[in-house]
Amino acid sequence: MQAFVPVGLLSLKASCHAACPSAAVDVVEVNTLINAGQIQNSKDFYDDLADAIVGAGTDLVGLMTDSDSLHHTVAIASRVKARAPRAIVGLGGPASSPLARPLLQRFEAIDFVVRGEGEETFAEAICALERGVTLSGIAGLTWRDRLDVAHNTDRKVIEDLDTLPIPDFAAYSGIRDAALYLDVGRGCPFKCSFCATAPFWERRYRMKSIPRIQEEIWLLRDRWGRGHVNFSHDIFTCDAKWTHRFCDAMKSAELGVTWSCSTRTDVIDPELLAHMAEAGCVEIYYGIETGSQAMQAVIDKDLDLARSRDIVRATASVGIRPVTGFILGYPEETPESASDTLTRFFDFLEVGGYRAHIFTLCPFPGAPMFARAQELIGRRSECLELPLAAEAAAEADRTISENPHIFVGHFRYATAGISSELVAAVEEISPHLVLLKRLWPMLLPHYDAPMTLLMRWTHWIAERNAERPWRGRHHGDAGDLIDFLARELAELGIADGRLGELLRYEAVKLAAAALPANSLDDTERPTQVSSDTILGQARHYLIAAFAVDIGGLIAGHAQPANDVVLPQWVLFARGSSGAVDTMMISDRARRILECAQRPRKAGELARAALIDAAGRGGGPTECGLDTVHALLERRLLKEVIPS
Repeated sequence: MQAFVPVGLLSLKASCHAACPSAAVDVVEVNTLINAGQIQNSKDFYDDLADAIVGAGTDLVGLMTDSDSLHHTVAIASRVKARAPRAIVGLGGPASSPLARPLLQRFEAIDFVVRGEGEETFAEAICALERGVTLSGIAGLTWRDRLDVAHNTDRKVIEDLDTLPIPDFAAYSGIRDAALYLDVGRGCPFKCSFCATAPFWERRYRMKSIPRIQEEIWLLRDRWGRGHVNFSHDIFTCDAKWTHRFCDAMKSAELGVTWSCSTRTDVIDPELLAHMAEAGCVEIYYGIETGSQAMQAVIDKDLDLARSRDIVRATASVGIRPVTGFILGYPEETPESASDTLTRFFDFLEVGGYRAHIFTLCPFPGAPMFARAQELIGRRSECLELPLAAEAAAEADRTISENPHIFVGHFRYATAGISSELVAAVEEISPHLVLLKRLWPMLLPHYDAPMTLLMRWTHWIAERNAERPWRGRHHGDAGDLIDFLARELAELGIADGRLGELLRYEAVKLAAAALPANSLDDTERPTQVSSDTILGQARHYLIAAFAVDIGGLIAGHAQPANDVVLPQWVLFARGSSGAVDTMMISDRARRILECAQRPRKAGELARAALIDAAGRGGGPTECGLDTVHALLERRLLKEVIPS
């Protein structure tokens, strides 16, 4: 479970302190507690979370919400109330804002909901509670007024975001390491029908000033050592002139900090991309949403998909990693639009060379589509849930099932034009498709369309999971996908040896991901090695031989190099970060590592390296020692001190 710096909560804390200095506000990020093992996955999961939140003397608890976790938030709220009956419990965020009334009507533990932008509303509520005065005049607040639910007038958005205090970054202990999305601006002026975010910000595009953004980056860099920040804004390049000025300022400041952002492909061009790359941009997320040009008009996205493809290619060409997002499962989806989307998903993944996502459409209250098509919502989604212990999982499932009008994000629109099973199978598949991205340019030409491949996957994974009742009907992992593709190669009679070897490479790499992570220290590398130095394996790894130019295939070369020596040996090992590292090694290096499974003197290893498969020796021992030194440099061997 990934922990994020809760920038929104830190902004609320700073705003409360500015408006009401006497209020003591603490920030708790529950994912951090879970990852640290402080909250166990047991039947008491929700109770333990509430215990961590409720401190001595707690008189107010505010909980941030999103669509995926709203049911968990409600469960935590009920436990908080049970522990501190006099405490006031409130919610805020995009998931609770459009559902403020039904949340208070259904769940007695919730006392108020902050609607829309929260800094001013929440700070005013804190001040009013401190003074003991009514909440009736606070715009943007829905609250429990004795036996009634009061719904105050809406609050206008904050016009000048620079008036907000800098988030209280020091209040979060994981500020140095957790993923960070810096609030650089808010609002999108476009009108995509499926989106609830633009209405949440009233379609008002606003940016913080360039000096203010740089001030926050400086603070994060100088005080907490952050070398990269993600900019939180749906459409960072909406004003191209502003973005050029921002890039000029970043280049002049020479901050040494890289950044990423999100935008649309129709508000960016190659000139701006080049400027952004020079200014430190390393990744851009583009919401494409549908690969069908006709469906682009239906959902009011209105992108020119040919131009979008050019922008993705241009992004990669300037050294920025492009990430593209697609959605399947619109109520108006047709076989043609679904096929177009799946085709362009793979095409944009190949053109961009980095990553693409495909999601199923989630109904969002507040979105224009939701208002006109909510009667079509009915099928429970197959999205992966937090794997809770049985008792907590049963409670979470019951909460969703009994309140579908509130936890609507766990349901999906009916798709009369395409198979709901295909939509369900696509729900969680894209990370695995990206993992195998080198395969698709070679494999997909064997099908009439990518949709055919994914329909075959849909049927295959459902049959496999019929024997695994603990799995969702269409849930498959990377290992399942590799097994499926191996069967496809056999059933379709695909005799391309390169495809089989590339698939085997991915299978070994996946197996290596289960190895213990290697934590390597410079002190483990000896400065001097003699023939009598005892050496052993320094890392956990797997080694596999490949009968094709696997290095060329991974690099995207259509033809093998003329001087390639087969077989090629590849070593797979997990680094300290957990990611799998791969490296090409010689047959001589392989023999040394094989011998080093038991600690041996360097001279013995060097001599073993010179013995070929037929048991013949050859070459001076110095050649073997050179390979031993190279393996030491690559942290594959280490000195073993006799006990």
